[in-house]
Amino acid sequence: METTSNTIPEFEKLFREKLHLNNCKLKKKKQENNYEIITPAKDIFLMYWCEFPEIKLVYQPIGVRTQQTKVYEQAIRSHINFCISNIQGDMKLNVN
Repeated sequence: METTSNTIPEFEKLFREKLHLNNCKLKKKKQENNYEIITPAKDIFLMYWCEFPEIKLVYQPIGVRTQQTKVYEQAIRSHINFCISNIQGDMKLNVN
């Protein structure tokens, strides 16, 4: 997928909105294309990419990984997939 200058900001905006539904917070790290996602249960996930939209999500083992952690991880992965699909759909519409 070719990234346009506003693809990543669109993804970030939509992703923040989706995370907000789960009361999760998204923090942009100093390093480019690196984010920290914090759940209400204080679980921390790192999200990053070298080539958008190939996004990696990694759980940071700060405490004990619980069943709720898995639920948040699945929701976050679902949000990532939704946002990418949504942006790809917008790009296809813009190209035609």
